[in-house]
Amino acid sequence: MTYVGTTYIGNFMDKSLIFEVLDRVNRYLIQSDFPVRFVYLGKLEVGPGYLINIPVGGVQVKGYPLEAIIEALYAKLLQELNKDESFPMRRIFGLTTFPLVSRNKYFHMYDKFLGFQQEILGMKIMVLSMKPFESENKELMAERIFKGILHELGHSFDLDHCSGECVMNPPSTLEEWDERPPSYCPSCMRKLQSAVSAEIFLQK
Repeated sequence: MTYVGTTYIGNFMDKSLIFEVLDRVNRYLIQSDFPVRFVYLGKLEVGPGYLINIPVGGVQVKGYPLEAIIEALYAKLLQELNKDESFPMRRIFGLTTFPLVSRNKYFHMYDKFLGFQQEILGMKIMVLSMKPFESENKELMAERIFKGILHELGHSFDLDHCSGECVMNPPSTLEEWDERPPSYCPSCMRKLQSAVSAEIFLQK
Protein backbone atom coordinates (compact mmCIF):
# COMPACT_ATOMS: atom_id res chain seq x y z
CA MET A 1 0.00 0.00 0.00
CA THR A 2 1.13 3.55 -0.70
CA TYR A 3 -0.43 6.68 0.75
CA VAL A 4 -1.08 10.21 -0.46
CA GLY A 5 -1.15 12.91 2.19
CA THR A 6 -3.93 15.42 1.50
CA THR A 7 -4.43 18.95 2.72
CA TYR A 8 -6.16 22.14 1.70
CA ILE A 9 -4.95 25.72 1.59
CA GLY A 10 -7.10 28.83 1.87
CA ASN A 11 -10.37 29.97 3.37
CA PHE A 12 -12.66 27.19 2.15
CA MET A 13 -15.31 26.67 4.82
CA ASP A 14 -17.20 23.62 3.53
CA LYS A 15 -14.89 20.94 4.89
CA SER A 16 -17.62 18.35 4.46
CA LEU A 17 -17.26 18.73 0.69
CA ILE A 18 -13.55 17.95 0.90
CA PHE A 19 -14.15 14.92 3.10
CA GLU A 20 -16.88 13.73 0.73
CA VAL A 21 -14.56 13.99 -2.27
CA LEU A 22 -11.65 12.25 -0.52
CA ASP A 23 -13.95 9.46 0.62
CA ARG A 24 -15.17 9.02 -2.94
CA VAL A 25 -11.58 8.92 -4.22
CA ASN A 26 -10.67 6.20 -1.73
CA ARG A 27 -13.79 4.19 -2.54
CA TYR A 28 -12.95 4.40 -6.24
CA LEU A 29 -9.38 3.23 -5.57
CA ILE A 30 -10.64 0.32 -3.47
CA GLN A 31 -13.15 -0.73 -6.12
CA SER A 32 -10.45 -0.48 -8.80
CA ASP A 33 -8.06 -2.60 -6.69
CA PHE A 34 -5.43 0.17 -6.53
CA PRO A 35 -3.23 -0.11 -3.41
CA VAL A 36 -3.29 3.68 -2.98
CA ARG A 37 -5.14 5.60 -0.25
CA PHE A 38 -5.56 9.30 0.48
CA VAL A 39 -4.91 10.36 4.08
CA TYR A 40 -6.21 13.70 5.35
CA LEU A 41 -3.49 15.72 7.09
CA GLY A 42 -5.58 18.70 8.14
CA LYS A 43 -5.46 22.24 6.81
CA LEU A 44 -2.11 23.64 5.69
CA GLU A 45 -1.76 27.02 7.35
CA VAL A 46 0.04 29.60 5.24
CA GLY A 47 0.40 33.28 6.02
CA PRO A 48 -1.56 35.99 4.20
CA GLY A 49 1.72 36.99 2.57
CA TYR A 50 1.38 33.99 0.27
CA LEU A 51 -1.50 35.64 -1.57
CA ILE A 52 -0.62 38.04 -4.36
CA ASN A 53 -2.78 40.36 -6.45
CA ILE A 54 -2.81 39.64 -10.17
CA PRO A 55 -4.14 42.23 -12.64
CA VAL A 56 -6.81 40.56 -14.78
CA GLY A 57 -8.98 42.62 -17.11
CA GLY A 58 -8.54 45.82 -15.16
CA VAL A 59 -9.25 44.26 -11.75
CA GLN A 60 -7.08 42.65 -9.11
CA VAL A 61 -7.53 38.91 -8.56
CA LYS A 62 -5.96 37.13 -5.61
CA GLY A 63 -3.89 34.05 -6.34
CA TYR A 64 -1.24 31.77 -4.89
CA PRO A 65 2.31 31.78 -6.30
CA LEU A 66 2.70 28.19 -7.48
CA GLU A 67 6.33 27.93 -6.41
CA ALA A 68 5.57 29.01 -2.83
CA ILE A 69 2.69 26.53 -2.51
CA ILE A 70 4.86 23.68 -3.83
CA GLU A 71 7.51 24.52 -1.21
CA ALA A 72 4.90 24.65 1.57
CA LEU A 73 3.48 21.27 0.55
CA TYR A 74 6.94 19.72 0.38
CA ALA A 75 7.74 21.01 3.87
CA LYS A 76 4.44 19.56 5.14
CA LEU A 77 5.25 16.18 3.62
CA LEU A 78 8.70 16.13 5.23
CA GLN A 79 7.13 17.05 8.55
CA GLU A 80 4.76 14.09 8.31
CA LEU A 81 7.55 11.71 7.29
CA ASN A 82 9.66 12.80 10.25
CA LYS A 83 6.89 11.50 12.50
CA ASP A 84 7.27 8.00 11.05
CA GLU A 85 9.86 7.38 8.34
CA SER A 86 8.56 3.85 7.81
CA PHE A 87 5.13 5.10 6.73
CA PRO A 88 4.93 4.67 2.91
CA MET A 89 3.83 8.20 2.03
CA ARG A 90 5.88 9.84 -0.72
CA ARG A 91 3.11 11.99 -2.19
CA ILE A 92 1.16 14.98 -1.01
CA PHE A 93 -1.90 16.56 -2.62
CA GLY A 94 -2.93 20.14 -1.90
CA LEU A 95 -6.36 21.58 -2.72
CA THR A 96 -6.37 25.38 -2.90
CA THR A 97 -9.25 27.82 -2.78
CA PHE A 98 -7.53 30.48 -4.91
CA PRO A 99 -6.14 30.35 -8.46
CA LEU A 100 -2.58 29.13 -8.96
CA VAL A 101 -0.27 31.47 -10.84
CA SER A 102 3.39 31.61 -11.80
CA ARG A 103 5.31 34.54 -13.22
CA ASN A 104 6.36 34.05 -16.84
CA LYS A 105 10.15 34.14 -17.03
CA TYR A 106 10.23 36.21 -20.19
CA PHE A 107 7.22 38.51 -19.94
CA HIS A 108 5.68 40.68 -17.23
CA MET A 109 2.64 38.45 -16.94
CA TYR A 110 1.43 35.45 -15.00
CA ASP A 111 0.54 32.02 -16.31
CA LYS A 112 -2.45 30.31 -14.74
CA PHE A 113 -2.51 26.70 -13.64
CA LEU A 114 -5.49 24.56 -12.74
CA GLY A 115 -3.39 21.67 -11.48
CA PHE A 116 0.33 21.08 -11.24
CA GLN A 117 2.76 18.55 -9.94
CA GLN A 118 6.45 18.44 -9.27
CA GLU A 119 8.92 15.84 -8.05
CA ILE A 120 11.41 16.88 -5.39
CA LEU A 121 14.02 14.32 -4.31
CA GLY A 122 11.71 11.42 -5.09
CA MET A 123 8.66 13.05 -3.48
CA LYS A 124 5.62 13.85 -5.65
CA ILE A 125 3.97 17.19 -4.88
CA MET A 126 0.52 17.75 -6.42
CA VAL A 127 -1.72 20.78 -6.21
CA LEU A 128 -5.16 21.55 -7.65
CA SER A 129 -7.12 24.80 -7.57
CA MET A 130 -10.79 24.36 -6.71
CA LYS A 131 -11.59 27.88 -7.86
CA PRO A 132 -12.48 27.01 -11.51
CA PHE A 133 -14.74 24.21 -10.27
CA GLU A 134 -16.92 26.40 -8.05
CA SER A 135 -20.67 25.93 -8.42
CA GLU A 136 -23.77 26.47 -6.30
CA ASN A 137 -24.51 22.85 -7.15
CA LYS A 138 -22.36 21.10 -4.52
CA GLU A 139 -22.73 17.68 -6.16
CA LEU A 140 -21.45 19.07 -9.46
CA MET A 141 -18.56 20.83 -7.74
CA ALA A 142 -17.61 17.64 -5.88
CA GLU A 143 -17.70 15.70 -9.16
CA ARG A 144 -15.39 18.22 -10.83
CA ILE A 145 -12.89 18.13 -7.96
CA PHE A 146 -13.02 14.33 -7.83
CA LYS A 147 -12.08 14.09 -11.49
CA GLY A 148 -9.36 16.71 -11.02
CA ILE A 149 -7.79 14.66 -8.23
CA LEU A 150 -7.84 11.49 -10.34
CA HIS A 151 -6.26 13.42 -13.23
CA GLU A 152 -3.35 14.73 -11.14
CA LEU A 153 -2.91 11.38 -9.41
CA GLY A 154 -2.57 9.74 -12.80
CA HIS A 155 0.16 12.19 -13.78
CA SER A 156 2.02 11.44 -10.55
CA PHE A 157 2.28 7.83 -11.75
CA ASP A 158 3.52 9.04 -15.15
CA LEU A 159 0.25 8.74 -17.04
CA ASP A 160 0.13 10.99 -20.10
CA HIS A 161 -2.94 12.77 -21.40
CA CYS A 162 -5.46 10.50 -23.10
CA SER A 163 -7.67 11.15 -26.11
CA GLY A 164 -10.40 8.67 -25.14
CA GLU A 165 -13.36 8.67 -22.77
CA CYS A 166 -11.14 9.12 -19.76
CA VAL A 167 -10.44 11.41 -16.83
CA MET A 168 -6.93 11.84 -18.28
CA ASN A 169 -8.39 13.55 -21.35
CA PRO A 170 -7.85 17.28 -20.67
CA PRO A 171 -10.84 19.49 -21.53
CA SER A 172 -10.87 22.77 -23.41
CA THR A 173 -13.88 24.03 -21.47
CA LEU A 174 -15.58 23.36 -18.16
CA GLU A 175 -18.53 21.95 -20.08
CA GLU A 176 -16.23 19.34 -21.62
CA TRP A 177 -14.91 18.50 -18.16
CA ASP A 178 -18.45 17.90 -16.93
CA GLU A 179 -18.90 15.43 -19.77
CA ARG A 180 -15.74 13.45 -18.95
CA PRO A 181 -16.39 10.14 -17.19
CA PRO A 182 -15.28 10.06 -13.53
CA SER A 183 -12.87 7.21 -14.19
CA TYR A 184 -9.80 6.08 -16.09
CA CYS A 185 -10.25 4.34 -19.43
CA PRO A 186 -9.17 0.65 -19.59
CA SER A 187 -5.82 1.53 -21.18
CA CYS A 188 -4.94 4.19 -18.59
CA MET A 189 -6.14 1.93 -15.80
CA ARG A 190 -3.78 -0.86 -16.88
CA LYS A 191 -0.87 1.58 -17.04
CA LEU A 192 -1.74 2.99 -13.65
CA GLN A 193 -2.03 -0.43 -12.01
CA SER A 194 1.34 -1.42 -13.46
CA ALA A 195 3.00 1.80 -12.26
CA VAL A 196 1.55 1.48 -8.76
CA SER A 197 2.65 -2.15 -8.46
CA ALA A 198 6.16 -1.32 -9.67
CA GLU A 199 6.51 1.53 -7.18
CA ILE A 200 5.35 -0.57 -4.24
CA PHE A 201 7.76 -3.35 -5.27
CA LEU A 202 10.69 -0.92 -5.29
CA GLN A 203 9.77 0.35 -1.83
CA LYS A 204 10.14 -3.13 -0.33
